[in-house]
Amino acid sequence: MALSAFIHHSSPYSGLSQLGDVSVATLCCNHSHKRTSLAATLSVALSAYSVCTRFNLDMSSSNYNLCVSKSSTMPGLTARKGAAISLVQDQDIVLTTEPGLSDLTITIIGAVEGDGIKHVTDLLVTSDICKKSPYLKALLDASNDKTELTFGEDAKSKNDGENKQTTLLWLANLHGLPEQRLEELGLFDVTIVGVWNVIALWDNHKDAEIKAYLGRWFTKWYERNMAKIDLTVPIARALAYPCYVFDHAVGYARVTKYLAYEHVGHVKERPPKGFKGPKHLHINERMFGGPLNHARGGLRNSLHKSLYSRVGRILRSESSLCSCWDATIGRYQLALTKCDAWPVDDVLNYSSIGQVVRRLKAFNYAYTPKCNRCRSIDWETIVLKAVSNTLGYFNGMCFDCMDRSKPRGDDLDDEYEKHNESVGGRWDTHCRIKHGQPTWYISWLGRPDMREKILRGPDGYHAREEDE
Repeated sequence: MALSAFIHHSSPYSGLSQLGDVSVATLCCNHSHKRTSLAATLSVALSAYSVCTRFNLDMSSSNYNLCVSKSSTMPGLTARKGAAISLVQDQDIVLTTEPGLSDLTITIIGAVEGDGIKHVTDLLVTSDICKKSPYLKALLDASNDKTELTFGEDAKSKNDGENKQTTLLWLANLHGLPEQRLEELGLFDVTIVGVWNVIALWDNHKDAEIKAYLGRWFTKWYERNMAKIDLTVPIARALAYPCYVFDHAVGYARVTKYLAYEHVGHVKERPPKGFKGPKHLHINERMFGGPLNHARGGLRNSLHKSLYSRVGRILRSESSLCSCWDATIGRYQLALTKCDAWPVDDVLNYSSIGQVVRRLKAFNYAYTPKCNRCRSIDWETIVLKAVSNTLGYFNGMCFDCMDRSKPRGDDLDDEYEKHNESVGGRWDTHCRIKHGQPTWYISWLGRPDMREKILRGPDGYHAREEDE
């Protein structure tokens, strides 16, 4: 065993790196009761391997500076280049209702920071509660010391380390700490990357259903950090998966609506920048990308149809009624083109639906046709209705409609059909969000033929052209 490994296994407060033929360990401890045994631990570790020609441990402060000259004949001790790594022992954190209930210490050794420091934190927890986690139970069962566990324990490595905030959040919720205590620990102030790290940790440990433990926390986190902010495409894409995992209906509807309107091109899910966890954390295509791109197609058709319908009517049946019809519709389409909103299919190659709709606010029809019939066409109102129809078309994806429409077997009975049909013309009667028929249609996860059958039922209607 290398000297660094021996020191580490003897004390969780030590870090070691080598500079040429000199090994340097800097240790920081804020707790006096841990200092006395530390010197003895290091002395035994060093003397046992007979590698020291010089040993100096300064205990005058909480920063311990240890200088060791290694023996050139020490087997297994490899010189490493680079700056020394310092360990800083942070304040202990109690995750039980009373300190006396703590019978297990979980030591968190964080990743190295830019200044070469690794923070070490002891979490005081209850072993019986921790055993609710299959992951922790397995670790405790395999450990000889049932009173201590260490995460991120390769203290000298610059690449390893445990995320303190993520682990703290996991254990705090496992212990069922009240909201006030979570607030005191700053666990509602994590970033979106932190939320993904929590999900990755939970997924890695294969614990029980995550929303059963962390659903209450995520709801509060969302209200504080996301509910009132202006979304962007990166934030919405990063927020979709957490909302899906925690069954946050309002959040999922909000981000899916935003992406349908504001994403340019094919909608894809993306983790937040800075997340380095597993790549398998994503939403099934049938529950995210597929429906959202279907929704974008419906929005495109709705906008195009609303803007073009009056033009189409003139071309089909009114072109013989006057001599100015061509100039009338030509100037109308020119005005739309000047807004960079026409032709719809062309501008959507580089624009989002929302951008096109906002550009229509600048629409100005400045031409005066020769005949009264053409002059009576209110193109401004037509454009306003097109904007209104498009903005009101999609309300985001609905978890409740998705869940009800999942097939429960090969035999889809009348009860299944009844649970999915509209009630009094409304499609959101039993849903957590308000929405119309297009949201129900797009959120559907069952067989397409059953969806069409329900639409053609007594309270339904034929699918709108833009939905197909």
